Amino acid sequence: MNNKTRTMLLTMTAAVAALPLAGYALAQSAPKTAPVMTQPLAQTQMKNATQEPMIKGSILLPAEQKGVEMTDAQESAQYLKLAKITLDQARAAALAAVPGTVTSIKLDEEDGYLVYEVEIGTQEVIIDAGNGKVLYQGAVDAGESGAENDNEAGETGTD
Repeated sequence: MNNKTRTMLLTMTAAVAALPLAGYALAQSAPKTAPVMTQPLAQTQMKNATQEPMIKGSILLPAEQKGVEMTDAQESAQYLKLAKITLDQARAAALAAVPGTVTSIKLDEEDGYLVYEVEIGTQEVIIDAGNGKVLYQGAVDAGESGAENDNEAGETGTD
């Protein structure tokens, strides 16, 4: 083997041996980034600083179209058409979870899903408008109260 061939083989061998070390050094010097979440984790995902869980119901409401405004009456009519359970069934489901007197109940949107929001004393119970399952129960927020009586779809101020 001549000198030129030997030198070439040694150079190639050294280069091949150095590649993994160079990759390791590069990986060690790369800035660390936080992992990116691609999908929400439903009930474990928190939606705001008050630590309320994300609601995931069975009836996903259609996205609002840009430039198309619906009146409250149109929105209420749409909600009533989409709901699979009645106001009385939602009330019964909420009372099964939290005994007491219902002070407010309304058919509304929560995180893009159709739900019944039921207030029983100081507790709020969110019922899936599609299957009647309890999606959330907890203390009523200070800014929300059945006494406001917004007259939303299916709302009542008494039991």
